[in-house]
Amino acid sequence: MELRDFRGSFRIDGRQTDRMDLRILLTVGGGETHGSGAFRVPPAMIGIETDGPLTFVTDAGEEITMVVREFDLAQGVAYFLTEGEVPALRKRA
Repeated sequence: MELRDFRGSFRIDGRQTDRMDLRILLTVGGGETHGSGAFRVPPAMIGIETDGPLTFVTDAGEEITMVVREFDLAQGVAYFLTEGEVPALRKRA
């Protein structure tokens, strides 16, 4: 398992939410890598209905595609699974 931390925002209907932190837990098994995690739902996402995956755009311009599997409305948290590649962490100089 590996943790990857990113800073960026969600792109929804052509607009971007406020910047936030996103932590992804990567699990490798059977030659495949799966990512999962949770994030606090930004105010700009409340009440928006969207079909399909969400896109998180990192400050470096990389995109992370994810599917929300559960919203906990009482806590304001969404639980997700990633689809496709999760960007590698950039090394700090």
